[in-house]
Amino acid sequence: MKVIKERIKKLKPRYHTSFESILKSYAQFGGGSEDDKFSKARSFSSVYEMYIYAFFLGLRRQSEYQLQATDPTKTFWEVENWKPADVVDTLITCAIAESNFDLVKSELIEIDDLRTEISLIQEKIESFANGGLLLIKNELEQDAEAAADDLFFVKMLST
Repeated sequence: MKVIKERIKKLKPRYHTSFESILKSYAQFGGGSEDDKFSKARSFSSVYEMYIYAFFLGLRRQSEYQLQATDPTKTFWEVENWKPADVVDTLITCAIAESNFDLVKSELIEIDDLRTEISLIQEKIESFANGGLLLIKNELEQDAEAAADDLFFVKMLST
């Protein structure tokens, strides 16, 4: 199981480039000080925080957006750098539960063959996160002023 967790933590999840403007509007790209993040009035202090949020939003609403091999995508920081660790572990656990990942089989196969099994988890993480980003995009297209509400992202999770 240790090898599986290490491999999952090395993943660099992708998002469809059509969601880049949303990520740039509501999350801080490229790090920076906490004061800088606050002064720019971003809802999320890091892209991975918004990606985690989008994953759980997609999971909550069962909204999946399957990335295709031909889709234009971007990646960002590896999962091992995401915080808080407890939330990241919960995300991984949910992705495993929602995917066709066979935990028993994964303990018996060769490490090189594990790559295929791990890709099932990555696909599920990406699918729910991009599904959540699509929900946010659709909501903002319906009401461009919706995000001005400080509770916009909380309300999205509660409906």
